[in-house]
Amino acid sequence: MALGAGCNIEYDYRSLAPDPPGEFPDKTTTIPDERPWIDIDTGTTPEPSAEIEVTPLIYGFGDCLLECPTQAIIEIKSVGDLDLTVDKLHYSGPADLSLNVDYLTYGGLPWILTPGSSNFVSIEYTPGFEDYHLGYLTVESNDLTDPVVIAGQDGAGIRHGTKTDEFIQEEQLELDILFVIDNSCSMLDEQTGLALNSDLFITPLTTSGADFHIGTITTDSPNFRGPVITPTTPDIISEFQNQIVAGTGGSATEKGLEMATDSLLVGDASPFGAFLRDAANLVVVIVSDEDDSGFDVVADHVADMKSVKDLSVTTFSLHSVAGTYPSSPCATPAFRYDEAVYLGGGQFFDMCTSDWGYQVEQIAEDSLSSVLNYPLSEDPIIDSIIVYDDGVPVLSGWSYDPYTNSVIFDTTSVPEVDSLVSIEYGHYGECP
Repeated sequence: MALGAGCNIEYDYRSLAPDPPGEFPDKTTTIPDERPWIDIDTGTTPEPSAEIEVTPLIYGFGDCLLECPTQAIIEIKSVGDLDLTVDKLHYSGPADLSLNVDYLTYGGLPWILTPGSSNFVSIEYTPGFEDYHLGYLTVESNDLTDPVVIAGQDGAGIRHGTKTDEFIQEEQLELDILFVIDNSCSMLDEQTGLALNSDLFITPLTTSGADFHIGTITTDSPNFRGPVITPTTPDIISEFQNQIVAGTGGSATEKGLEMATDSLLVGDASPFGAFLRDAANLVVVIVSDEDDSGFDVVADHVADMKSVKDLSVTTFSLHSVAGTYPSSPCATPAFRYDEAVYLGGGQFFDMCTSDWGYQVEQIAEDSLSSVLNYPLSEDPIIDSIIVYDDGVPVLSGWSYDPYTNSVIFDTTSVPEVDSLVSIEYGHYGECP
């Protein structure tokens, strides 16, 4: 139950005042009419004192919209005969409630308030969760009768509204994935690390039901190192490992961007072969411990790669595992690959990491994003999200990504084709 007025409703201090006394009854008394009250002289005079008055002692914000700030003004007044010294202000409560003091105007503590004067502080309430919140302002002074005064404030956070976004699970995703592997003399460890974790790349593709083509070339040749890998390839992981371990006898002049472009335009990966498909999304992954050694403009390479697809119906992304720019502890800083990733809308991964499993998992998830990711139309209250698959609550196998404002399914939990995915959530909105 709220302690006082509603959110953004001004508190009426006058309601706290007592009603004025009524008229005296009309009856005969021994008190003279001209003197209805008798003053009794005790022979003593009250000692002057400092007295404090804090108003309001109780303030209710009521129901307040999440993430929307509102304020209560608290008056600290000297109502005695002597100066009031305010020694301490302390606030206790959740982070949703906070004390604001204008020290620039009033100076630092202690405050010396002359009789009849006041200072003002404010309590700001910005609810972050759907919950009841209660806080207390403690004021300590030299008032001998009430040296400690406590004022309470409460409120409740409420959502702006409830939203339901609906999606029809896409048909089987088609993916064309081109790997470009540096086969120079320094790449043995990197190729091995990639191969040892290859199951973390292949398994999400197979369990998601995606229809994929995987081709592998090197940084010194646009030709495929083996047959195109598909869901029907026997012993897929072994075949992928064999192609990824490209050896270390290649050229020391690594031209990953040029080789990828040539392969896609006129080589093995081109529309003239069995790799590219009209309806398939294109993913290019370049793995190298050296930066691209070509001289052509990076943007031209990326534009050429995109040109082999109709991007009105498909997508393109370029990822790189290379030396971080501007410095790298184990590889040459790859500023050209960094630019290509930026233009290609992909992800840049650190060649020097020990966790190759994370690298390949992220590439797989990004490749599958169109069947795994469900972008929300509003910013959700995270703990209010409920996911349904054809009306049945999905209790696990998904997560919320705040960076993309999306619900993301695990690769092992992808809904069936044509199923209705409904995502219900409370959301934020504009503050009054």
